[in-house]
Amino acid sequence: MSLFGLFSPPHTTWPWWMACLTVLVWWWYQRGVRRLETHVHPVPFGRRFWTRVGILIGFLAVIPPIDSVADSLYVVHMLQHFLLEMVAPFCLALGAPLAPLIAGLPETLRRRLLVPLVRCRPLQWLFRAWVHPLGAALMFAAVCGFWLLPGPFTATVLSGTIDGLCHATLLLVGLFFWWMVLDPRTRRPRDYLVHFVILMLLMNFFIVIAAYITMTSRNLYPVYDLTSRAWGLPERVDQQLGGLLLWIPGSLIHILGALVIFHRWIHDDARGRSGGTAEGRLPSAVRISGAATR
Repeated sequence: MSLFGLFSPPHTTWPWWMACLTVLVWWWYQRGVRRLETHVHPVPFGRRFWTRVGILIGFLAVIPPIDSVADSLYVVHMLQHFLLEMVAPFCLALGAPLAPLIAGLPETLRRRLLVPLVRCRPLQWLFRAWVHPLGAALMFAAVCGFWLLPGPFTATVLSGTIDGLCHATLLLVGLFFWWMVLDPRTRRPRDYLVHFVILMLLMNFFIVIAAYITMTSRNLYPVYDLTSRAWGLPERVDQQLGGLLLWIPGSLIHILGALVIFHRWIHDDARGRSGGTAEGRLPSAVRISGAATR
């Protein structure tokens, strides 16, 4: 198969809307970076790099060949979920793109849409619940665990609408969870400890699920019986590979998150002992909006 055929397989509608959305988000982020550099301070290279990587990974996860093959191979479908719920949100959380995205909004949208939303008390309460360590962890575990159940997972294969809903919810809860874990703002030592414990608990939660998928003798996803064989892969092996993908790379992402937490914990402790001020505190939406328009 040619390279073009790989990315545009027969009988598959290429998601042009997703390509347009990705270009729009990329432009929006770049616009915010330029405005912050002009009016406030430059966005560090590392954050710009990780944000761009996160956007690209999220885009690649929902287009062919991954998206088209995901309907016929369980391991590729698991790869797609892994990229959307773990890798892309992890990279975006490292990039901390909130400030550039706010600064990149057109002035009219910032004034008429963003500011009222920020001041809305019910939304403030909901946002605080979603980024609270316990709330973010429970929501992440519940949504990711739900889509791993045989019934919902099979529904994503049979229905493009349900599949799109699955992708959107996985990305959303992943963003809130990894944002909570890797928030660059200064925290107390207790906060670092809480986030580390949550990461370890969730890692073991996914290990248990992955171990069951890998080791069980049950055929959990019979929807792949014929399609896996068409790729020359026995359905049992296909299921085992999908479980191992969630098990090993999934655990690695959690360990990397723990390493980031420890690095920042040690760094903040050293700065505190030397009397320095912590970096990385994101300004509020209103302050960013005002600075970007001056």
